[in-house]
Amino acid sequence: MDYGFRSRNGQNFFQIDSDNRVLNVAASGNYTIGKPPTAPVTITQAVINYPSPITTAEAPHVFLNPYNQGMYHSLVQMGGPGNWTGFSFKLHLIAPFNSSDCSGRWLVATFRSTAAPSEYDLRLRNAANEQIFVGADNLLIMTGLPLNEGWSLDNRGGEVSGIYWSGCQMPWTGSYDDYFLASTLLGGKIYNGNTTLQAPCGFHASLRTTLNGYVGAMVSSEGGTAKNGRTTFAARPMRPL
Repeated sequence: MDYGFRSRNGQNFFQIDSDNRVLNVAASGNYTIGKPPTAPVTITQAVINYPSPITTAEAPHVFLNPYNQGMYHSLVQMGGPGNWTGFSFKLHLIAPFNSSDCSGRWLVATFRSTAAPSEYDLRLRNAANEQIFVGADNLLIMTGLPLNEGWSLDNRGGEVSGIYWSGCQMPWTGSYDDYFLASTLLGGKIYNGNTTLQAPCGFHASLRTTLNGYVGAMVSSEGGTAKNGRTTFAARPMRPL
């Protein structure tokens, strides 16, 4: 550690430094998708525009948290390095999500410290004099370890238009306060050995002990037992948004 801060309590310690950064909430809000009571038809896509561009070179990390249920895919970051302007994602059009309210909350986080320090605060800088942490930052607290091999098949599969969607799940935290990292999980398609299809993920209604998803396969020629192998984790903001 060249530049940073370490606090030790017995055998435990907390450290922030110029090499091991922390994720900081850069923007947050709500999204509407699915069939909320006020929508005459199903809303199939959510488009989020940030209040102001995020100027990091690396795309921000997108986290989603439906109020109750939601199954999403095809997340696309808008803008580019130094000028990230928003993101969009689509609803998985399979029952019950195609006729249910799948709205929720979103946040994006970066490894850049953006808050202004309070009158009495702690501020850390790196060798280039860039601010890497200030006590006013709203950090993300990881509440579930990163996993990519925790998926197992469940009994929620179903066929839609010649594609069999295998249901899968992984253990989750049980808390409605936790967001899942969506930009890695929903950012592209999965090749199952024969066909390239979307891999939707999200939550079933009134269930937070598992994170769920689907992987598609052509009914006529494939077995339909692939599983999502991308990495995600659970997190929540340190302070209320």
